[in-house]
Amino acid sequence: MPRILVTGAAGFIGRATSQALRGANRDYLAADKSSSGPVVACDLEDPASLKSLFTADRFDAIIHLAAVLPGAASVDPFKAARVNVGASLALLDAAMASGVPRFIFGSSTSVYGSAGLNSPISEEMPASPCDVYGGAKRFVEIVGVNLHQQGKIEFVSLRIATVVGPGARHTSSPWRSEIFEKLGSRTRQAISLPYSIEDPLTVVHVDDVGCMLVRLAEAKSVRETVYNTPAELISAGDLKRLIEKVDPQIEVQLAGRSRPPAPLADGVRFAKEFGFEIPSLESKLKKHASGS
Repeated sequence: MPRILVTGAAGFIGRATSQALRGANRDYLAADKSSSGPVVACDLEDPASLKSLFTADRFDAIIHLAAVLPGAASVDPFKAARVNVGASLALLDAAMASGVPRFIFGSSTSVYGSAGLNSPISEEMPASPCDVYGGAKRFVEIVGVNLHQQGKIEFVSLRIATVVGPGARHTSSPWRSEIFEKLGSRTRQAISLPYSIEDPLTVVHVDDVGCMLVRLAEAKSVRETVYNTPAELISAGDLKRLIEKVDPQIEVQLAGRSRPPAPLADGVRFAKEFGFEIPSLESKLKKHASGS
C-alpha cells in the first residue's frame, strides 16, 4: 500500500482529500502549516521543517495542495509568490532528493486566463494566466512537466474548476459553501452569487476533487501530465433555480458580475482515462438537504 503525503491538509480540498484516503483505509500523512488533530505541522517555507518531513518518513506519492488562495494572492502577491511558487518548488526538489516517484499538483483552471469563458475548454488549449494565482500555478506546472520529461519525477497537474461544498474557510467566495450549509434550516435565508443570470460556471464538489486526487496518486500509471477536473456546466440562473427548488426557504440573489468569471473546464480526458463520473450537483444538494 503506497504511503501518501498531503500538504495543505487543513484546507478545504485538503480535508476532503484526507477524508477520501481515510475512508479508503489508505496510508497517508496529512501536513499543514497550522496543525490540529491528525494534521502534522509543517511550514514548507522553512527548510528545516520541510526537511523533517522526509527525514522521518518515506512517501510513494505527494498530493500538494498548500497555497495562498486567489483573493489573498491578489492582495499580497509577494507572499503568494513565496508560497505558491517558492515553497512548491522547494517541496518538489525535496521529493526528488528523497526518491518520491509521483508528485500530484493541485492546480487551477485559472491557468487558462481569459480563455474558456463561454464554453468548456480542454487541456489542449494553451495556458495564458492573467492573475497572480494562475500565473504561479502555471509556473510550477512548467517546472514540473520539464522535470517529468527529464525522467526525474512523475509530475501530474490537476487543474481544478470552481469547487463547491460545505466547510470552506477564509474564502472570498462564501456562496460556494453557503449553497450547502444553509440548506434544510427551515428558516428564510439569502445567498448572494456574484454573477449575472446567464454567466456560465463549471462546478465540482470538493469530495469529488478529493477522490480525483487520490485516484491520480494511486493509479499504476498515468498517461498525461495535465488534467482538468470533470465538472458540471451550469448557468448562475439555473444554479439559483436549482437551490431554490431544493430548499424553498432560501432566496438566491444574483448580484451581477463583480469579478471575471472562471474559465470553464472540460474534464473529458480525466473522465475517460479513469472511468470517473461525478454525481449531479442536484443530487449532492438534495443529499445534503436531507442530512444523509
